[in-house]
Amino acid sequence: MSESDPTSAPTNPDGVPWRERTVPWPLRSAPLYGPEFTRDPLAYYETLRRDFGPIAPVTLDEEGTFRGYLVLDHVYQLEVLRNHGQVWARNSRWYRDLAEGTLPLDHPLVPQIAYRRHRLYADGAEHTRMAAAGNQALGELDLVRVRDLIEALAHQLIDAFLPGAQDKTEDQPEDGAESEAPTPPAEELQVDILADYALPLPLLVMMRLAGMNEDSALATGTAIHELLSGGPEAARAAAELEELMGALVAEKRDRPGPDLVSWILHHNRDSGLDEQQLREEVWLQIVVGRGASTTWTCNTLLELLSNDDLYSDVLANRCSMDEAMNHVMWVNAPVQNLFGYWATQPTKLGPYRLDQGDMAIVSLGSSGMTMRAAGLDVSRTNNAHLAWGAGEHGCPARDLGRLIVRTGLEVLWDRLPGIELAVPKEKLTWDLPYMARTPTALPVTFPRPSAEPKDAARWTRDTTPFTSSPPLPTSTETREQPSERPGRLPLWRSLVAWWPRR
Repeated sequence: MSESDPTSAPTNPDGVPWRERTVPWPLRSAPLYGPEFTRDPLAYYETLRRDFGPIAPVTLDEEGTFRGYLVLDHVYQLEVLRNHGQVWARNSRWYRDLAEGTLPLDHPLVPQIAYRRHRLYADGAEHTRMAAAGNQALGELDLVRVRDLIEALAHQLIDAFLPGAQDKTEDQPEDGAESEAPTPPAEELQVDILADYALPLPLLVMMRLAGMNEDSALATGTAIHELLSGGPEAARAAAELEELMGALVAEKRDRPGPDLVSWILHHNRDSGLDEQQLREEVWLQIVVGRGASTTWTCNTLLELLSNDDLYSDVLANRCSMDEAMNHVMWVNAPVQNLFGYWATQPTKLGPYRLDQGDMAIVSLGSSGMTMRAAGLDVSRTNNAHLAWGAGEHGCPARDLGRLIVRTGLEVLWDRLPGIELAVPKEKLTWDLPYMARTPTALPVTFPRPSAEPKDAARWTRDTTPFTSSPPLPTSTETREQPSERPGRLPLWRSLVAWWPRR
């Protein structure tokens, strides 16, 4: 949360008293929760559009304490995201309900918007300063070599679940029962693509690009798993992650390599981020796109396996994987809603007047409504969706994010021909799509592969680095030199032996 208890602050983030409230919360609002919303958010958004128009007042809990204005119309979404009038702020300390205690600090959704000292909660010149080093570091990536890395990790993940994949037809004898002749391997295998592939791949890629050694990657992956799983270990995991990010920054300051963290430190000479802000930036680089990439991978595979026309067109090369992924941005967007745009002054949004401190929620999941209403089907090639955001807070790593998802899908498509859903699409269960729409599991079946592809990529010591030559150390203190050759990332012996499961 913020560095002080926001409920004790009588002033807004500008340091002046809050303006007097003049607009009461609408008498009529809609729940943005419940089984109907979870089952089919697109149909739910269409119902809200019919009932409320382009803006819908919504609550996210039965008590109505977490509330905001859901922006369903494309034009108003751009108005908020581009913020030409400097009305909207991403700094969650502008959320008046939270500042005044109407929304309790222990609400389960508060951690999703809790203020942190990084670029996501900054605006204007401060956002530009805080984003500069990270964005310039991303520009150092050689995406051709990064694709080689993604392919190698994707192959390793597939190799890991093939031998241990759950047999769909094989019955195991109970303890004490006599076993007859050895049962031949089942012809068909089953695996949960979400847990065993789509979840770990993006995070492993980003930890590799950050230059983590195997021990650091193990500790980080385990801590992230514990943090996102919730429970009593979440607070300890959050503290451990902060220590790990600090240690990674210190290591790369002394021993820079061809990695994102070293380049962030190099470019920070002009940005002036302090130690905490550097840790936050590294954390963002590693984690912020993980959920969207995972969900985009799952939702695209699900669409391919449940949409016969799309499946046939990709199989016949009439539709590229990129086009299939773009189609999903319209019909089942990985990020459903962007929380965290707060009015810094009284304003008007569609038919509603908002007070200072009221929240707008940009509904990216509703982007396809206009196209469907007009009977258009250009979703494969129309890039006018807002899945990457817009304005100064638009995603700076869209090329990298698209590359991770596309490469992961293409490797999976090539390695597992004949892949099918293990259960009907209607039987899948979904997490509540407040922000992202992800199935709780994505079980698939596929014929047992006869052998590994001859051209399967593998990570080796001699692979070309992912960035240009490493920058010079930012510390003048003499340190013991690492055993690895300069310009190489530290080797990972094996990721699948320790990777924490969901």
